[in-house]
Amino acid sequence: MNYSALPSLKHQLVTLRPIVSGDIEPWFDYLSLPQVYQHTSWNVHSPAELAHCAWREEEFTPSSPLRFAIALRTSSELVGTAGFHTVSPQNATAEIAYDLAPAYWGKGIATAVCRELSAWAHSAAAVIRVQATVLETNVRSAKVLERCGFQREGLLQAYRLVRGQPGNFYMYAHVQRRTAA
Repeated sequence: MNYSALPSLKHQLVTLRPIVSGDIEPWFDYLSLPQVYQHTSWNVHSPAELAHCAWREEEFTPSSPLRFAIALRTSSELVGTAGFHTVSPQNATAEIAYDLAPAYWGKGIATAVCRELSAWAHSAAAVIRVQATVLETNVRSAKVLERCGFQREGLLQAYRLVRGQPGNFYMYAHVQRRTAA
């Protein structure tokens, strides 16, 4: 990933910015809500488990995960996070992930963030394939991906453990086709 030109979100309520240490506690608070974690593979038990996500730009490498705070424009308060994990520069792929506090669901935020980060990954970071895995029960997230032009590729059975149990995940991909020169 190229960290020199960060994405710029054009949404009336929120913006993207680096995650700072002050974001960790509110992030943990909403990730702990049953309506948030029941359809995800999150399994954090304390804010300390998220501390590594605060930005330390000097530690970034081309294959480093990159996660942004989704923050209110008016106060810079964290209301969600989004970014990429499992980044593979040699394969020009990255897996997108996002989460949002329930009070901000249904406002077009996840769709705007997913769309912006996918476009940014293709253009600024030279990623050809942006992929996403979605727990089969997470209908809302699947709809976000589909609105953003992702294609469902199939069901991955027992793909990840979800709080100790094998979970089935749909694989989605947004591929930027390149023509040979």
